Amino acid sequence: MSIVSTAKRIGRLSSYLESKGFSVEEVTELADVEGIVAEAEKPYLTSMNSPLQNDFTRANSLWLVARKNGVPAFVGCAKLEDLLDEEVTQYWSRLFKRHYGRHGEITHSLPMVDRELRGRLVYFGDLFVSRQFRGSLPALRAFVAIGHSAVSLKWDPDWTYCFIRERDVMRGASSLYGFTRVFGNPFDWGEKPPPPRNGTEWLVAVPRSDVSTSCEATIRTVLQTSSSNYEKREV
Repeated sequence: MSIVSTAKRIGRLSSYLESKGFSVEEVTELADVEGIVAEAEKPYLTSMNSPLQNDFTRANSLWLVARKNGVPAFVGCAKLEDLLDEEVTQYWSRLFKRHYGRHGEITHSLPMVDRELRGRLVYFGDLFVSRQFRGSLPALRAFVAIGHSAVSLKWDPDWTYCFIRERDVMRGASSLYGFTRVFGNPFDWGEKPPPPRNGTEWLVAVPRSDVSTSCEATIRTVLQTSSSNYEKREV
């Protein structure tokens, strides 16, 4: 994906959002994240993405917020995880234990996950839609596509991924968020999953090769689809 085409894609998506009254900005001061999350009335910020609990810098993290009338409507975080040749489930095991203690043990991982997700990864997490904007489906798609495009410009990862509860995957959340690959039951928790984690989580991901087509599909839909049913669907 060329830098020029990616930048143009961000421009088209940003223009669409502006036409709907939204403005998108990168949160350059990490100290502001907690306040923005609170203003959006997000009930929690996961420890793995909290600037207060991680040594994040502008080089290894990216926070985006979309505002409407000054109010945070959508918030999302991406962080770089450059694994080189380490298996991703080995990395997760270490990460979860650090953040969740003994409750963070994972077992019986899906071999396909280690075969597929390798190298330079980006975790896309803590995506949140403020309650008053949960009917803004096209705008949310555009915001997430900007996130994928910004991630590509910043890091050009081999894969971008996140975890989504099974019920939301069944409702189409993985496609809505621009992820083209799904892995059911990527691993089991050694015991009851630590809050806010959930035992039904699926791994959803998008490889570098799919980001462009995924974002273009979003542009085609939000710019050319005028169906009132699409505009009014709940998120």
